Amino acid sequence: MKIDTEAFVDSLPIMGNGLLGIFIVTAVLIIGIYILRAITSRKKETEETPDTPLSEAVVDPTAKKESAMDLMREREKKDFLETDDTFTISNDL
Repeated sequence: MKIDTEAFVDSLPIMGNGLLGIFIVTAVLIIGIYILRAITSRKKETEETPDTPLSEAVVDPTAKKESAMDLMREREKKDFLETDDTFTISNDL
């Protein structure tokens, strides 16, 4: 197997231009996302703010914080343990 080093060296500028193009497109997409986020996240001046700051809000310390995985596991247990009383075996067979 012969490797043509001259063809490889000749193709490096073409590959470099392609890689530069990828970086430019990625940068344009990222900048576009930041611009859209800045435009859409502006708060309206007519928006009412709560009278009580968030730091003074009453939080129930005994409230259990459940993650989505915990809720999913509870639902799976409930579905597994739930029995279906409508299932009957026929004696006709």
